[in-house]
Amino acid sequence: MVYKNFAKKAQFYKFAVQKGNKIPINDVWIAACCMEVDGILLTRDKHFELLDLIDLIIL
Repeated sequence: MVYKNFAKKAQFYKFAVQKGNKIPINDVWIAACCMEVDGILLTRDKHFELLDLIDLIIL
């Protein structure tokens, strides 16, 4: 699972950079893990909205 997440992490980071967004690498890792398990991310961190590749619930 770690190697798959690494590939997803790279995909998210590239996606964010292409859109001109700076997202902390730890949050990219969280998003990749969420995507790997088809999860929904529950967060208060608004910059996850910049990654429209995952399902979000923003509090």
